[in-house]
Amino acid sequence: MQNISGIKIASPAVNVAVVKKDTDGWKFLVLKRSHKVTYSGHWGILTGRKKDDETAAQVTLREMKEEISIVPKSIWATEHLVQFYEPEDESIWILPYIVAVVDSDSQVKLSSENSEYRWLDPSKAKNLVSWKNLIKATDEVSQELGHFPASNWVEIKP
Repeated sequence: MQNISGIKIASPAVNVAVVKKDTDGWKFLVLKRSHKVTYSGHWGILTGRKKDDETAAQVTLREMKEEISIVPKSIWATEHLVQFYEPEDESIWILPYIVAVVDSDSQVKLSSENSEYRWLDPSKAKNLVSWKNLIKATDEVSQELGHFPASNWVEIKP
């Protein structure tokens, strides 16, 4: 019998759509990766790796504090997943797409992982993001924000 070895499938992190609602509607926080990290120069949403046995909500809270110095008002699990091949780990990553709602007057303070940020309406956010799977998830979540919280979202606590 032939020994077949596949590509590892992992879920070591979360994608977090940090959103706020202001007078013009919902805005997404998009971040530009700094030259010090992988995917340098690409625009995306906040991504954070799990440490030990953290929950998705705990990862979200910690990464938001570390990368943008903001504490969310609420954190929501959506049904959306972002999947891609990660060559550094030689694995396929499947990451939950989490929504973190922040106050409309929240001030971003970037860590060295990101070099720039923008608060953008959903159509502009998805046009700036570098990865098609994030664009699709962002588009779907932006539609669901019209009925916040979406009926298929579950609030999660750290």
